[in-house]
This record gives sequence, C-alpha cells and structure tokens, in this order.
Amino acid sequence: MKRKRKLFYLLFMTIVLTHFIPFTFSCILLLNGWTPLSVYERTELADIVLSAHVKRAFKEWNQRTTAQTYYAEVEILQVYKGVELLGQILVNAQNRRLSNVTNFGDKKMCYADVMEGERYILFLTTYKQRLSAKYDDIFGAAAEYTQYNVRQVIAQLGWDEWSPWTSCSTSCEGGSQTRHRACEKENGTCSGTAVEKRQCNLFPCKGVKDLMPYLGITKLPLGVTQVTDRNHSFNISKTAKPFSPLVSIFRSGLPQDFSLLTTVVFPRHTSGFFLTLSDLMGKQRLAIHYSSSSVVFQYYDQNNLPGEKSPSFDVQISDSTWHQVAFSVKGNKIALYLDCDTIISKPFPRSQHSSIGTTLMLAIGPYFARYGFPFEGAVEQLTFSSDPDSAKLQCNPVDDTKILHEQAVKDDGQLDVNIVKDFKSPTPAPPKPTATPIPHLTTQFRRKETTPELNEWSTWSSWSLCNVTCGRGVQTRSAYCRNNALNSLECVGKNAVRTQTRACDVGKCEAYCSSSCLNGGTCNITTGCICRDGYEGKQCENVMCNPICQNGGRCISPNVCACPEGLKGPLCESVVCDPPCLNGGRCILSGVCACPYGYMPPDCTPTCAFPCHNGGRCIRPNKCKCQPGYQGRDCTEPVCRDGCFNGGACVAPKTCSCPRGFSGSRCHLIECNPPCQNRGACVFPGVCRCKKGYTGDLCDKHTCKKPCSNGGQCTGPNQCTCPLGYGGKWCHRKRCNVTCFNGGKCKSRRCRCKGSFVGTRCEKRECRYEQYVVPSQKSIRTFQREEYTTQCGHWQWKTCVQTRLKYVLVTHTLYRTAYRCI
Repeated sequence: MKRKRKLFYLLFMTIVLTHFIPFTFSCILLLNGWTPLSVYERTELADIVLSAHVKRAFKEWNQRTTAQTYYAEVEILQVYKGVELLGQILVNAQNRRLSNVTNFGDKKMCYADVMEGERYILFLTTYKQRLSAKYDDIFGAAAEYTQYNVRQVIAQLGWDEWSPWTSCSTSCEGGSQTRHRACEKENGTCSGTAVEKRQCNLFPCKGVKDLMPYLGITKLPLGVTQVTDRNHSFNISKTAKPFSPLVSIFRSGLPQDFSLLTTVVFPRHTSGFFLTLSDLMGKQRLAIHYSSSSVVFQYYDQNNLPGEKSPSFDVQISDSTWHQVAFSVKGNKIALYLDCDTIISKPFPRSQHSSIGTTLMLAIGPYFARYGFPFEGAVEQLTFSSDPDSAKLQCNPVDDTKILHEQAVKDDGQLDVNIVKDFKSPTPAPPKPTATPIPHLTTQFRRKETTPELNEWSTWSSWSLCNVTCGRGVQTRSAYCRNNALNSLECVGKNAVRTQTRACDVGKCEAYCSSSCLNGGTCNITTGCICRDGYEGKQCENVMCNPICQNGGRCISPNVCACPEGLKGPLCESVVCDPPCLNGGRCILSGVCACPYGYMPPDCTPTCAFPCHNGGRCIRPNKCKCQPGYQGRDCTEPVCRDGCFNGGACVAPKTCSCPRGFSGSRCHLIECNPPCQNRGACVFPGVCRCKKGYTGDLCDKHTCKKPCSNGGQCTGPNQCTCPLGYGGKWCHRKRCNVTCFNGGKCKSRRCRCKGSFVGTRCEKRECRYEQYVVPSQKSIRTFQREEYTTQCGHWQWKTCVQTRLKYVLVTHTLYRTAYRCI
C-alpha cells in the first residue's frame, strides 16, 4: 500500500512538472544523479571534433530558432576528427577557417552554451551541409579548451606528436614541406591523416640571393658540419667564423626595401647576435639579436635611424627547434613572419632615402668580439630578396582544401559593402520596385551575359530607388545568404552574380527651363535645359558620375565622388581602416579588419584566451608578456627569484609564505618558540641544539659530569651548589658549619686557626703590645729678612745695600709614642 502511494505521488508530481512548471526548468530536473560523459568518450561518439575560437554568438531572441537555439560564428583552430566530413561543408570565402555552427542554446534547456571570445573543443555533426552541435550527452557539445582535454582527445584518436617540418624542396619558385605523426593504436588505424603538406618558398627566383655560399658555409669550413637528417642544413659551432664583404654580394649596397628569410635553430635559453652587417669603424649597421623572449631587428642608417628605437618582437624562438623566420622591410614599416602563423608588424622610423653604406662586412654572429660571443646553432636557409613581399611567401599554412569547400575560393570581384552590412538582417520581404523597370539589364562584376539563378541558400534584396526623379536612371540590388553568413560567396558561389543593376524610367521631364540653366547649360524653350556632359536635371543642377559612386558616395562634380568616412577610391569602392590594420590584417569594411588567426578586430590586435593579469599585456596570440615579478600563461604566477625554502610558497613577487616554524624572505630562517636558552641554536622548528653543559628542549637545564653528592644541586655546567656542611666540586667533602678566615682550616667541623688568630672562625688576633717612638716632621711657613745690593741715586750711578722680607719653609722633627703587637 505504501509503495502504491509513493508511485502515485511520483506520477502526480511528473504531471504537475510537465504541465505547470515552465519548460525552461525541465533540464534542471533531469540532473538529479546525472554523470557527464568524459571528453574521451564524447570524442569517440562525435562525427567531427575540433578546437575553435568563438568570434560571435547570435543569442538575441529574434535570431533564435523556434527551439530557442542559436548559431555561433567560430574560427577553426585545429581539426582532430572528421576532416573528410568537414570538407563537404560550405565555408566562408574571406577566411577559410571561419564557419557557422548551429544548435547551441541555454544549459537550462540541455544545450551547450558558448561565450564570445572563449576557446572550446566542439563535438559536432553535419545537418543539411551545415555544422551542428552534437549531443551525445546533455551540455556535451562543447568542452573547455585545456591541455588536459586536448590530451584526452588525442589519446582517443591514438596519434603521437607532429614531427618538425622537413626542408623545403626548392629554394624559390614554390616548393613543399611535410611533417608526420605516428598512430599508436594497436590496429594502426587512427582518424585523420598521418602526413601534412604545405607550400614553401613561393617567391620568384629573380632578385634572390642565397647568402650561405657567399659566407662559405656550404664548403664546410672549420666549425661547420652538415645536419644528417635534413638536406642543406648546417650546424655552426663557436669556432666557426663565416663572413663575407657585402660588395661581393651587392655591388651597389643593400636595397632600401628588402626581405630577409631564414630557417634556423637557436639553442634553448640563449641570446646573442645571429646575423650582422658591420662597417669599418666597428659599428653594427644591421643586426638580428635573439633572446629567450624577443627578437630585435637593429638598424642604423646614415642618420642612425631608427637606432635605439629599432623594433623588438616579443616571440620565443630560443627553444632548440626549427623555426622559419622572415623579415619584410618596406618604407617605414617592418613585419615579422614566424612559422607561417604569426605575423607582427611594427613602425620602422628611418630616413626617407635610407642607406647603411657599402663598405660593410656580413657575418654569422658578431664580426667584432665586443658585441658578444660567436653564434652557435643550426641554419638551413639564409636568403635575401630585393622584393619586400617575398617574406610572406616563405611558407603557407597547411592546405585546407580537404576541410574547406572548394566553392569558397576567393572571388576576383570587389567586396560589396552592403552585403556585409546585411549580415544580421533577416530575410527581406519580396521586392517592391518603385519604378517601372526596363527589360534591358546590366550586371556589375559581369562574367556571363545571362544571370544565373540563385540557389536555395541565398536570395536577392529589394531593388533600390531610381537614382533620378525624372527621366531614365538605374536601380541596384544585391545577393546575400539566408543563414546570415559573412558574405555571398558562402552560398552564392564564386562565379555567380552578386550585384545587379537595371534601368528605370520615372517619367518624362518637363520641357521647360527657368530664366537660366546652371553649370553651363543652355536653355531650349521646347526641350528645356540642354546640359553639359556630367550634368542633368531641369536646370542642369544635378551632377552625374559615370560609373556611379558606390557605397553611399556623393557625386560632387562630373565623375568625381565625395566618399563617406571610411571609404576611398575614385568610386568610393575601397574601404579605409583608421587605425590601420595591424599584424597582416586586411581592411574589409570601414573600421573593420579581417585578421589572421589569433588576432581580433577592429585593428587586429592579438588576443589571449586567458586574460593577462597583474599588468601583463597580450603581445601575440595566447602569449602574455608579464610584468617583472610574474610569469605563467596568464601572468598569475608570482616569481621569487631566489626561491622559497623549507616548503615555503611564493605568493607575491619576492614574497614567500612560510610554514610554521620558518621565517625570513626565503623561509630560510628557523624559528623556535619559545626560543632556545643559554646560547642554544635552533636547528629545526621547536628543536634546540644545546651548548656543552646544558640540556633540555630549550637548553634550560644544566648538566654535571658527575652527580652532586650529599644533596648538592647542579646549578651550572659541572658546577654543584652544596648544602651546609659539605664542600668540594661535587659536594663530596664535609665542611664546617661556618667559614674559617685568616687561613684557618676546618677540622672535625671546627676551625683550626693559624698564628695569632683566634675565634670560632679565626676572625680575631691574639697580641702582646710594646711601646715605641714614631718620629714625624712638620713644616711651617715664616718671614725672613734678606739684604741685597742695588743701583740708587738720582742718576742710578750709586750702589746701595737694602733689606727685604721673604717667605721661607722651616721643617721641625717631632716624636710620638705608638704600640705594636709582638
């Protein structure tokens, strides 16, 4: 009976929760006892597994489906599983790694929710040629992007780490590189490819100089050996001194704009100069300095510019691995291309006609010893090109044709700004032309005379108003994607017409002209004003531009357009970004840059998935440059340079948190509380090392070599305090109850006195007295008369005898009676 009542109660609660509680709470009620699947298990179940950076998430209610799901625009970082299946998906033409993923939602509805600017591991499937979140587990379509989760994905797929890229097959005109990885599964079958291939050295051979033969490296001089497992690669030791005069390579000196490309290995945690150009005075005019945290391109022209302001690039390449590094110097800008995926551009403030001279010495490492130690590492490529654009052609990213649809090839036509502006706009209503169209159609970006039909994923916008108020003019309309893709290339295709124009007739203009026609027009009473070329209207008041100004440009004089802010060009067809796009970004809209991977609009500044803390700043994708005193991926790890001892933890720069019993700036001081006494040393928290003669936990107890006898107490190191009647070092001797004086000795507990001393303690002397005389002297002071001769008389020529009184000391001897003991 009780069991039936419980079942009835559960059934009643289920009905109530189903009909009366809002649907948004249904998934929360399912979580009781739910255990999520691991990333390892979800990788096995998903059709496509990839890591991605969420650029935008369209969560507005008017952008959601009827099931309240939304789609997100993501940039694919790495594909782990489902490369072949991903190749069937339509992708963005401007950025082949950009795609939309549908079927995200709120967690309270059992969907995976993603946030803009974060990185995730996505578990996907395909639906109608679109990427969709796959739910083998509630919330399970997205996982946090961590190294632990990535290792779980790789472990399930069974792949080993990628090997380094091989040497490029050619030195110019386009070659290829490959890298491999091994499948560690027992059956030897892993999802994905074991070999990746990319293009390299795509620049033309004209104007290119291979510097290694000029430096003599290919002849294997002293200190140079060939790398066994790579073609055209050489190990350079400290004993090697490769150098060459610059005039033997460039007779007229180094070009003002150039590219410098190299493939090199810098030993781990080292720093120094890699390549230098020094003048006869010993000054380095051009030098590449590397360290564990940066690369500096030093440059001193005839005016010593940029000099101390030479650009520094915050990259870490001193890691004992092969890196492809290229510099592009063009005008007042310099760009660093690192391993195909990192592009950093910086200002290069040098003179207008910059030159570093011709009498220079080119060397690997510093040519003069004052600039440091010789270079030690490995070099595979060292190429100079007079074309500054050759640097970005050193290598291309991995070929994405397997995972990105071939229909996404970049269109040759110009980007229609209105298409991108309609990115978030819903599907428009059917066109409502405002003027009578003329059957003849003209097409912008024409490739064929006929206009191909649009497919099911795209549609046309409404026709615009006629550009004139009377007479004949033109109307335009544009194609855009129904699924809110970035541009029409995603769904219309590269060969389809994306913008159409047609003629329109608003009505006959009145054949009447006022008192005067403007802009040089002549008045004809029957036909109205006859306008000059470039003008139209009743009074020739309207200026004409042919072709017409685009993107909202205003025609201000014949064939002259005044462009809105952010646009430029004769027809306002080009967009302007202010501030300019950095790090290799491309301006696609006014103030909007299309950025390489790892850089974010509007100006392509680098982005870090984990924000930099404690004053650190993001210097390149997912790389923080920390303030002194901090380190780590997000600058949250404090640095104690000298370390914390005895289990101490570094909690702030140069500040250790010490465990109990230790103190000091590095927890190197040991504390005893209470402190050790009698000059004892604290050797461990609460442990004292005592001096000789002391013992106890705090060295507060004295020790005696022998025990004190007869009730004596040890009151000091080997020192006994004896009771009354005992003496000696160890209180082993009997003694008197009193102290014997004047040399008396204790015998049978009594004082035996010496000589004439008597008393219980020999403190008295027993004497016989005799009388004797003691002489003494006494001195007194008295007057005495004295005669003396002197000159006298009026002229002092007589001699007289005179008297005078003076004090004299007179001594008398006295005698007194005294007594003495005999």
